[in-house]
Amino acid sequence: MVSFAAGCSGSEDLGPLGDPAAAQHRIDSLIDGTVKAITPAVTPPQYIGFFHREERNTFGNDSGYAKVWREGALEERVSEEKKPVLLDQVEKYWKDQGCTVDAAKPDGRRVTTSAICPDRAHVMVDTGGSAVSVKAWVEKTKFREGGDPFPDTQTRPPLANVAPAGQQDDPYWSH
Repeated sequence: MVSFAAGCSGSEDLGPLGDPAAAQHRIDSLIDGTVKAITPAVTPPQYIGFFHREERNTFGNDSGYAKVWREGALEERVSEEKKPVLLDQVEKYWKDQGCTVDAAKPDGRRVTTSAICPDRAHVMVDTGGSAVSVKAWVEKTKFREGGDPFPDTQTRPPLANVAPAGQQDDPYWSH
């Protein structure tokens, strides 16, 4: 009898982001750095969702890895005319950090931009919705079994005095 199995043994070299705590820290630092690169300054997202999706092998078994990401939206409304300015600023920041920015669309229309960094962390800004969203993720990190696999990462509830995403008027970004 011959048996075949596919999947990961759990010993794949993921670099420093293989540690879930390091992956979470990197994701947070990418979002924070991206938002701080936008000038004039915007309000950092107050409600950042944290998510993870466990990876499974071809047999549906847990592989021991997960994709981890967070995302949030800016409070400021950004006018159509200012969206390219915002995208240029975040791309410059990412390039300065050594990240590789995805190529622009051939038609010149940019709604989203994204980059992958040397440590294999990803970041994206999307200006296509009612609010500008910022997302960062790590494709693969070790997954801890039992309880909350990523402790200390609960989604913060929205603050009562925070404007809904994409609806706060800003003297520069909204006009």
